[in-house]
Amino acid sequence: MNILTYTSLFPSRLNPVHGIFVSQLSQALARLARIQLIVPENGLLQLIERARKSFAQGQEVIQTAEHAAAGIPDHPFDVIRCRFWTTPKILKFIDYRLMTFFSERAFAHGLTVKPDLVHAHYAYPDAAAAYLLARKAGLPLVVTCHGSDVNVLTRYPARRRIIGRTLSQASAVIAVSGALADGVATLGVDPERIHHIPNGVDLSRFPQGDKKEARRKLGLPLQGALIAAVGRLEPVKGYDRLLRAVALLDDTRLILVGDGSLAHALKRQAGELGIAERVIFAGMVEHSALAPYFQAADALAMASHSEGWPTVIYEALACGTPVVAPAVGGIPEALPGTSLGLVLPASEPHMLAYGIREVLGRNFDRSELRRTASLHDWDAVARRYMDLFELVLRQPGPKRREAA
Repeated sequence: MNILTYTSLFPSRLNPVHGIFVSQLSQALARLARIQLIVPENGLLQLIERARKSFAQGQEVIQTAEHAAAGIPDHPFDVIRCRFWTTPKILKFIDYRLMTFFSERAFAHGLTVKPDLVHAHYAYPDAAAAYLLARKAGLPLVVTCHGSDVNVLTRYPARRRIIGRTLSQASAVIAVSGALADGVATLGVDPERIHHIPNGVDLSRFPQGDKKEARRKLGLPLQGALIAAVGRLEPVKGYDRLLRAVALLDDTRLILVGDGSLAHALKRQAGELGIAERVIFAGMVEHSALAPYFQAADALAMASHSEGWPTVIYEALACGTPVVAPAVGGIPEALPGTSLGLVLPASEPHMLAYGIREVLGRNFDRSELRRTASLHDWDAVARRYMDLFELVLRQPGPKRREAA
């Protein structure tokens, strides 16, 4: 089977952890089928990110996005990158049209391998653009929704209509959590075409390890409680609340692994709360180097306002680290029992502090945490995707145009 994946959620040198779950799924699928990726990259966001990093680092950031087709050496598939442009904060309901226009040539190049179907990640603008391109090529479209594309973007009436229309016209829609599947159904999508397939974990990259050895490797104190938070430093992650929770906890350190637009604001907040000495900002860490941070921590803490199926949960569990997180999105499904950590009814600072205290006071069976994570390895997830792709291709529908 030949699969043409269309998504802006994919790592780059500028942001090596962006859409890492798409990269991991694609690698697993590449062991079962022929995969090629079309990756439209938002030129405006790239300029903003370069400017922010240049200001923060006091140096030039090398431009890496290319218009030409380029294979990623670490991946067993080709990646065709193209740049698209949108308007900042206004007219967002035409973003998918702009993405379609700027990616037409890249998509046409992808059609030279004669794909059997198009697989798009993220409902808007990616899937909406992919639908226009796939329809023109006479190809079926499968869409994977990841969370905020349904939970957040559908709050805007114009985008909600486009998302609902796109998902209703797709051959199949994949939701990474049951809660997200319910959200897709509220858009008028036929429930029989909605499928729940969660994200996975690369067990080989996230082994169990000795806690003190991991702390030595990272230059962290060997004694005392340590909480890790891993993710982009953006408003949706709720790290401002997590900092206030840490301020309520004595002798507990927090290490924030990630970068983003709130980096400076969060550092300033830590100082204002009087916890700057207990909060470590690790910055951006490549995905392949994350395991020691999970191994070193006594727990992974999340404070998100919205989530789909966070891959960091099973990465932490694979390393034998319990998780404390609010009951948003797919988190309650990912953490179904207290043997894995604690799911909180809210992410208010006092509630987070309570949850962290509870988790730190318990003894967890690290082998059980690892075993739970092993049920969600990427190869098993990829096989479920392939079963669905085969089902889609058996369905009656328009034949691929000769131009494809």
